[in-house]
Amino acid sequence: MIRIFLFWSIFLTALGCNADEALTEEAQKLLSNMEAHIRVVLQRSSNQMLEMQMNQSPSLAPYKDVMTKFLERHISYESLKPEMARMYAEAYTLAELKELNAFYSSKVGKKTLDLQSRLVARGEQIAAAKVKNNLDELGSMIKAESKRLQKLSQ
Repeated sequence: MIRIFLFWSIFLTALGCNADEALTEEAQKLLSNMEAHIRVVLQRSSNQMLEMQMNQSPSLAPYKDVMTKFLERHISYESLKPEMARMYAEAYTLAELKELNAFYSSKVGKKTLDLQSRLVARGEQIAAAKVKNNLDELGSMIKAESKRLQKLSQ
């Protein structure tokens, strides 16, 4: 009885390892399909972080090159790929990853990846323009809230 239990334990563990390997492999394939898009997003994110730091602390300007190298080392596709593969492997089932890979390997999937960053950037521009065009409304809302808060504190 113990031998049967051990056999099944080892067998099921081996199946689990193969399933985990297949899941990780499929997640890595997905990352490869999305690599160019991910690189653009990571570069944009890195640039934004650096710009924000420079604006908040101008005294860091002499260290911009050092900070750029640091961000390239720690926020590059190569450095994040293993963790990202794990993230996708945890978030999706094997079947879902296969579907995603089929989609991103298709003509429309490739087009989606190609356009996605431009569409997001355009969406950000549209939102920023909306806010800019309605700053008077925000000012009025802030004044009204300020009056309301003043009345509450009296």
